[in-house]
Parts: sequence; C-alpha cells; structure tokens
Amino acid sequence: MPTITKDGIRLTSLNFNSVGKQISELLKIGDMRITVKPWREKRSLSQNALAHMWFGEISQFLIGHGRKYATEEWVKDAMKHSFLGYIETERINVVTGERITVSELKHTSSLDTGEMHHFLSQVELWAANINCRLTIPDNCEYRKLKDIQNA
Repeated sequence: MPTITKDGIRLTSLNFNSVGKQISELLKIGDMRITVKPWREKRSLSQNALAHMWFGEISQFLIGHGRKYATEEWVKDAMKHSFLGYIETERINVVTGERITVSELKHTSSLDTGEMHHFLSQVELWAANINCRLTIPDNCEYRKLKDIQNA
C-alpha cells in the first residue's frame, strides 16, 4: 500500500489500484482536488552539502574583498533571493487569530534534484563572473550531472 506523505503519493503502474482504493475512501469525506505531476526526487543531501560549502566559499571571497557583512547566511539568502525568488505563505497570529499573507524566500528543501541543479548552476555562473572559483568535488552529484550535460 502506498504511503501518503507531505510530498504526495508516488503513483506507479504497480500501485495504481491501491491508490484508487485510498482515493475512494477519501471521497467519502467529500470532493477532493487532485493534482498529478511527474514524480521527481527532492534535492539530494549531496546537492545540499555542496550548496552550503559554496555559500561558505563565496562568503570568504566577499569578506576578503571588503564586504564584511557577507556571512554564509547572508550569502545563502542573497543567492535564494537572486535565483529562487519568493513564495506567498499564510501566517496566523496565535493570540489574535489574525491571518496574513507574507512573502518568504523559497526553500531549497522544496526543490527537486533538477531544480536544485539549475539553482547550483546559476550560483556557480554568478560566482565565476566575479572571479570566485568554487570547489566542485570529483565525486559529487553536481559534477556527475554537469559531466552528463557536457558529454
């Protein structure tokens, strides 16, 4: 039986009937909205580790060039601001119950592996344009995907 997660249900030809039964049960509650899109794995731990290594390298580069404010956290936010953008999210004041919509930086944890690769490519290109050479370990996923693209 497929497991329902916050990311949805991975629908395959093997679990199609089982998913149909789960949906039938849900329809007893009322009408449902179902969105179907291609399944992609979330960004990998390798990609996340590389991004954080790069944020540190960019921070050191910028600080070395006089930008004392450029902490690793600042770099991370600046890269997300520049290349990922914002999402609208609802916040609720637990005291008053007031609901407001705010913009917040998109989280890399919400990206799939392809989207994360694209984000990392943008960061790498930006860094190269300011002569900041980033480390790309030979055994990392980004290197492997980059090599496949360039083959």
